[in-house]
Amino acid sequence: MACPEFEDLILDYCEAAASSADRALLEAHIAVCPACRSSLAQQQELDLRLAKSLAAPSLSPAFGPRLAARIAAERRAPQFRWLPRILNGIGYLGMATASGYLLQQLPHAADWVGLTVIAASAAFGVWEMGKALRATYGHRP
Repeated sequence: MACPEFEDLILDYCEAAASSADRALLEAHIAVCPACRSSLAQQQELDLRLAKSLAAPSLSPAFGPRLAARIAAERRAPQFRWLPRILNGIGYLGMATASGYLLQQLPHAADWVGLTVIAASAAFGVWEMGKALRATYGHRP
């Protein structure tokens, strides 16, 4: 059984997906670890047997363009143009509510500082969420 930290690297190495630094690391490791060396040999043998026994599928000439079009269609994000405006409104309403509450608490100055921090962090969170949604869904004001 291979070392757990090298299992994924062995698979990447067999698929030629490992970086040069990872390849060098694995090659140095398998020089001293018989379990990983055995696991690498088994994986390479399995890959060779599968390559010999399975025929590569023949694809139509239109496959590439159709696949690219399908991927492009799935990548398009829905346009929720109304959502960022609603979230901005909720953020403004939240800030106004927190400000009103804090103004009522002015006689209790010690509590006011803590409440200010809480209200400001909540308002900032809502504000940032709105910005992230605008960026994600491509909102253009």
